[in-house]
Order: sequence, then structure tokens, then C-alpha cells
Amino acid sequence: MDNNIGIMMIQLMFKNKPQSPTTEQFRNALEKRFGNLGDLPFAETAKESKGDMFMFPLPEHKVVLQDHPDGVPVMAAFLASDSGSGIDLDEMKLSQLWDVQDADQIINECKYTVLVNTMLGAALPYKEQAEVILSQVEAALECYPECIGIYSPKSGKLITPEMFEEQKNYSLTERFIQLFVNVRFFNVSEANEMVIDTLGFFVFGGADVQVHFKGLNPNHVVNYVYNIASYQFENDFPIKSGDTIDSIDENGKMQITPQWNVQYENALIDPERSVLDINCGKYAGGGR
Repeated sequence: MDNNIGIMMIQLMFKNKPQSPTTEQFRNALEKRFGNLGDLPFAETAKESKGDMFMFPLPEHKVVLQDHPDGVPVMAAFLASDSGSGIDLDEMKLSQLWDVQDADQIINECKYTVLVNTMLGAALPYKEQAEVILSQVEAALECYPECIGIYSPKSGKLITPEMFEEQKNYSLTERFIQLFVNVRFFNVSEANEMVIDTLGFFVFGGADVQVHFKGLNPNHVVNYVYNIASYQFENDFPIKSGDTIDSIDENGKMQITPQWNVQYENALIDPERSVLDINCGKYAGGGR
């Protein structure tokens, strides 16, 4: 695990300023996913809600602080933009929106956003962080049905509400990676070398995956990287520098031999972070 920990946040996207739900609607949507939010009088529980900002404690998800050894609940936070600002992406981020066919149209049509994040959430175990943010987004979509897109600023991943809904019955690992972890593709030299990496694990201190290669079908490498990333997430990032892992052949099929060497190193492509670099033998790019 890595120390480069950030704050996991998700933006819901809208063509027009969304109608603000009531505090009671938000509380009901959250309680469907998190259970009872506490025995405090309703008005006292909701006193942090002002205008288009909503904050609710999640009693089942606590973090231990030095002055609170018994733990304090994390806060589910939702903040709606009050003016038409949309989402501003640079050229590189725009080039990595692979999952939605009409991504440019969604970005251009977006004029308002609702920010979803978990205050104190970075102190939770990473799988619990993933569970909480997925449930928060699900509750927010119930309260803001006009949403046209869901964007993860930390990973650069864009999906649609329909894609989010389609993933609801999958495992936590599959849902989190498919919805909030981006797999990026770059041509990096005139020698037909390429880099495929993940972006998203670094937010909770996990290492992303990176392959610098040539001579392989990039679609096969994308599937391979998804498999390695899923294994890492599911098993508490067990792969260590110096280990070897299964490879793929020219047809993208996983194989036991040859084994490929791995090590943790700085990412080749921004943002700066630690990645699990896979040396793919005769297909490896760069100076090995």
C-alpha cells in the first residue's frame, strides 16, 4: 500500500440546475443503504443541511481518532453547485474517456454538478471506503434523477447512470473498478510502444497497475490489466516487488509460462504515484 492518499469524490452531472431534494428525501434514500442514521431528533440530525448542501452521519461506519477512541461516524456529504460551471477537463483527460460513446456530448451539456464525498472517509479501510461511496452515489441518484453522467475526478472515469445501475448486482470489486477506476491508453514513442495503466487505486493508498509494452494487442492488455487490478483489490494488494505473475500470449490468453516480473515504481504518466509495473518480457517497452 502507498502513502499517497487522497479524498475519494464523485461528481453527478446535469444539463440544468437540478431540483433540490428535501432533507427527509435524502435521509430516506441513505437509510435504505446504510440503515438507521441515528436516534437523534430529526431536526438535530439534519441541522448541517443548508440549501444545496447535505451532510449525514453514518453510524455504522466509524473512524477512531486520538480524542475519540470509541470512534466517530464518517459523514456522507453532498454539495450541489450554485452556478452553471460544469466540468472542465484538459486535453489528456478528454482523450481517456473510453467507457461512454457520447462522452464529449455529456461533458459539453453538463452545466451543473453535485459533489459526493465522505468526510473522514480516508481513514476507513479501502473496501469500506468503496462500499460507502458506491452507496452514497446510489442514494444521490435516487434524489437527483435528472443526472446525465457520473464523473470521478481522481481517476478521470466517466460513466452514465444506466451503467451504474447495470453494475448493481456485481461484486464490490467488479463494481468499484468498472465504475470508478479508469484504465488509460497512451502511445509513448515512434517505436510503436504503448503504456496502459489504471488510475484510481492511489486515492485510498493502493498502487495502480502499469504495463509499458510493444507487439501486443492493446485490447488484450486492457483486459489483462483489469484482471490484475481486480486481483489486487480483492486480496488486499498482495503482490510484492520481485514477484512474478502469469502472462498473456499473443491472443490475450492468460498463461502460466512465461512468468512476468513485477516491481513497484513511480508512474510513467501523471499523476505522480506508485504503480505496480509489469515487465512483459519480450514485449516490454522502454529500457529494461
